[in-house]
Amino acid sequence: MKNINLELIEKLADKINENSLKEISIEKGDEKITLKKEVMNNSVVYTRENVNKKMDSTTPKNITTKKEKEVINGNIILAPTVGTFYGSPSPGKAPFINEGDQVQVGDPVCIIEAMKMMNEVTSNFNGKIVKILVKDGAVVQRGDQLFVVE
Repeated sequence: MKNINLELIEKLADKINENSLKEISIEKGDEKITLKKEVMNNSVVYTRENVNKKMDSTTPKNITTKKEKEVINGNIILAPTVGTFYGSPSPGKAPFINEGDQVQVGDPVCIIEAMKMMNEVTSNFNGKIVKILVKDGAVVQRGDQLFVVE
């Protein structure tokens, strides 16, 4: 899709949850977004399919992205919004935190870029970062698990 409206995708995901839906689609012109909600091992996995009717035969017709959740113990810092995860304040700079680092409530842990806006994410917990669950540059959804703090 040419211009993905992250706010629209977030609203569609909210509508799925609010109305106990399994799937929701929106179509505009020759573009279509379908969000599907699947339950796997008591966790919710969202699947997004993009279908462009003008694709040629050498391009796959359906592109599906799945994120599987693993069982994690400890306090979890969650993504507050949809966007791109960045572990450092800017390219080439040291990351905000590394596994094994101590954090306090309010310490910055990453940035999530959404629609050209940089949203700083801070820790909700005091403790040690035992696991970073997201790779730099990954697209995250609101509520995705980012860090484990013990």
